[in-house]
Amino acid sequence: MGPTRKPNVCRRLSRRALGFFARDAGVVQRTNLGILRELVCQESTKFKNVWTTHSKSPIAYERGRIYFDNYRCCVSSVASEPKKLYEMPKCSKSEKIEDALLWECPVGEVLPDPSDYKSSLIALTAHNWLLRISATTGKILEKIYLASYCKFRYLSWDTPQEVIAVKSAQNKSSAVARQAGIQQPILLYLAVFQVLPFSLVGVLEINKRIFGNVTDATLSHGILIVMYSSGLVRLYSFQAITEQTHHHCSLRCHPWRMLFRLEAILGTTSSHPIRRNRKEFSIFVP
Repeated sequence: MGPTRKPNVCRRLSRRALGFFARDAGVVQRTNLGILRELVCQESTKFKNVWTTHSKSPIAYERGRIYFDNYRCCVSSVASEPKKLYEMPKCSKSEKIEDALLWECPVGEVLPDPSDYKSSLIALTAHNWLLRISATTGKILEKIYLASYCKFRYLSWDTPQEVIAVKSAQNKSSAVARQAGIQQPILLYLAVFQVLPFSLVGVLEINKRIFGNVTDATLSHGILIVMYSSGLVRLYSFQAITEQTHHHCSLRCHPWRMLFRLEAILGTTSSHPIRRNRKEFSIFVP
């Protein structure tokens, strides 16, 4: 057999425009990446260094934007030469941004504020504030205080662009407690919010007395995923959990039976009932 012939980029672009490729999203993505690879890797391609910078903190990239200094400095990479969009004021270590997600305006919805039609950065700070920051100016559009009883550290999408899950750091037992055989029952917390505006769905407590010897948990597309050291993974419907909790609280709970945890929301103090069902779950609901 003779040497394999490299695919012609112009021919592949023409075939793509005429619809010769399958409409499956995975096929289109692989085709586009293949075309890009051919353009980048061909021997005649030459690269010119137009911009260089350094950062002491990790550098993040999201849809044409490069983030430095823990998301406090944003640079647009769309133009031929990167351009700084904004730089937020310096802050203390307790105010630094731990994690962030890019939120984009939903199509076909009427929003209350003109600024809501532009992209925003949903950010989690080291001192448990959840922020919505303008992706073009760096202005804080919305802020909410999460809680003081745990350290929230991670952000992820439950439903992309609609519902976020804020995950706390795992609780570790002290050396003295381990020597005494005392285990920390609560592994972590998952706070679930709807975005624009921030609206609390519930705070889920991952308790070893309820879920067993769990090592980690996360929330994705309405499914609570609980993981164990043995390799076992259990899936729960988060919607069923919240519906059951609201049902119990509205029909069976009495105020004197409930436990309350005070937490500040939007700068005000409010209390949320804690409903404990030993068979299945433990969740805080608004």
